[in-house]
Amino acid sequence: MDDEVHIASFIVHHRPDALAAIENLVAATPGAEIAAREAGRAILLHEGGGTRELLACMDAVQALAGVVGVSLVYHHAEPRSALGDIVQPSAEQGSRL
Repeated sequence: MDDEVHIASFIVHHRPDALAAIENLVAATPGAEIAAREAGRAILLHEGGGTRELLACMDAVQALAGVVGVSLVYHHAEPRSALGDIVQPSAEQGSRL
């Protein structure tokens, strides 16, 4: 069985004093990064080998003091071997570009 890559983003609503703890957790979590931040919310990206890693990251963020909520925004999974494939648009898709 081919291993998969899971790419996800989620929004974190938090109190302003929780941002430092979120940044520390993300820095210690392989495959995680903060894509954007502003007062009271941050968008986190996570790339890993499966749904369990993604959910563990979301649960860890949710457990931080000052985090109000964590909501999944996007989740994509595909075989790791497919990441190197070059995708060519079909004639129909090419006419819309």
